[in-house]
Amino acid sequence: MAKPNTTKPLARVLSDDAQISAWYDRMSQEMRLTAAVRRVLPRALADRVRVAEATPEALTLAVAAGAVAAVVRQRSPDILAGLRREGSDFTELRVRVQVKNETPQQHKPVKNQKNKVDSAHLRQLAATLPPGPLKAAVERLVRRGG
Repeated sequence: MAKPNTTKPLARVLSDDAQISAWYDRMSQEMRLTAAVRRVLPRALADRVRVAEATPEALTLAVAAGAVAAVVRQRSPDILAGLRREGSDFTELRVRVQVKNETPQQHKPVKNQKNKVDSAHLRQLAATLPPGPLKAAVERLVRRGG
């Protein structure tokens, strides 16, 4: 007898759970509103804005810097008009600055390790060289690295 298939698709599992379904609906609405807001704003500014919260009367936008927030506030009538054209009627637009506080990862400095030199070969080389600057340099290398 064949074993019954008890697995459910992930989409069905997520839609059956009320809390996960509510989260998914909120995320979908925020993504849709973020896309609508970004269509109204200039491209250089649009990537720095996202919808943080949407209630029936107010839309809260999150930006990463105060300068971006100032420009978005100046353009709030255009944003609200653009959202009305797309079917979302908000009466208030809030802009919240959310600075990302990412601490830089501390890298452990790598110590400069001196390479060990096989001094036996260098001593042999120094013994065969005629007196001069090359012989002195090889002998110095033998003393320091050996």
